[in-house]
Amino acid sequence: MHREDFRKGEEVEGLRYSSKVRGKLIEVKTEWREHPKLYLPIQKHTNRVITLTTFPAPPTIGDAVVTNLKGIEVGVRTADCAPVVLVGEEWVGVAHAGWRGLASGIIEKVVERLKVYEDTDRLFAFVGPSAKSCCYEVGEEFKKLFPGYLAERDGSLYMDLQEVVVKELKALGVKNFGLIERCTVCSEELPSYRRDRTEDRILTSVRIL
Repeated sequence: MHREDFRKGEEVEGLRYSSKVRGKLIEVKTEWREHPKLYLPIQKHTNRVITLTTFPAPPTIGDAVVTNLKGIEVGVRTADCAPVVLVGEEWVGVAHAGWRGLASGIIEKVVERLKVYEDTDRLFAFVGPSAKSCCYEVGEEFKKLFPGYLAERDGSLYMDLQEVVVKELKALGVKNFGLIERCTVCSEELPSYRRDRTEDRILTSVRIL
């Protein structure tokens, strides 16, 4: 199985990263503008998956999009939550996975939707920068929401959103991964809502070429 390596820090360059996987273009951009062939859902930390089969289409509430349309860029905006891209043979998906979405099953929902069209064990998953356990302090209530996923230091709890996403994807049968293993909170060139309450967002997108 073809496997892409997204781990090399020198490839990230802080502001923009792109890679082709099976004729699909995955991009991570901190400087970007909306354009006529970009589809962005209205993100509300839900577990709702949008199936995009016609375009143009009005944006609707959801935190994941799957499509088989060529030439249409589908993406999500993040500033600490984990962006997730799934690439199949004919279909692709993108998801916005914060703790609320993870707790309500957004990863399971988007994989289930793609299973209608693709074999899960042939999906390639990419997980972009997010808040990680070096910086992402959470409350006691997270012990019930994410048992086994938390790290404890000096009496405080910390969570790695990327780790949760990857483990959930593996449990669902996804075997092939690429990662940019960077924490948005302590990487000052990346937008972080937790660090500085910014309104800037990373755009993580995928497009079938």
